[in-house]
Amino acid sequence: MIIRECVYEVAQSNQGEVLIAECTASGKVVAIYFVDDDLNLLIEDLNGAYPTVKFVPGTPTQTSIILRAINELDCTIKINMVHKSDTTFGMQVYTAIMNIPKGQTRSYSDIAREIGNPSATRAVAGACARNNLAYIVPCHRVIGTNGNMSGYRWGIAKKRALLQAEGAELRFSAM
Repeated sequence: MIIRECVYEVAQSNQGEVLIAECTASGKVVAIYFVDDDLNLLIEDLNGAYPTVKFVPGTPTQTSIILRAINELDCTIKINMVHKSDTTFGMQVYTAIMNIPKGQTRSYSDIAREIGNPSATRAVAGACARNNLAYIVPCHRVIGTNGNMSGYRWGIAKKRALLQAEGAELRFSAM
């Protein structure tokens, strides 16, 4: 699928503002980003991730569905989307992460073992860092082997807030 133009908007969810970008031709969501301080940096990130795509302000058709998923803490709601990862490994990681039940966590090494590549812990962390679909691909549910929260693309505070909202037991504080 060749993406030429996407519309994007910033919408308010129970978990803060989210930037949603959607391909105008296919209607597939290409990005869901939590907005922290600088929207311009997120737009730059979109342009870097999709350098041949023109991003224009507009209203993605799936905004209400995405907001419902985030507000209801339900990443199982069906979203028509495109994962930025086009590798078999990345898709295996995202599929495994999407199977983690709400309120539970897994370690990066758990995910590596689950996809049959137990030595790929760092590569699992890298795939999480490249996740372009915040909350819908719940990388916030992946933690360090020792139970500590390690990196999260949208910050440790957001990761902790999402896990707490989902009712996860947090054993340790963030490093």
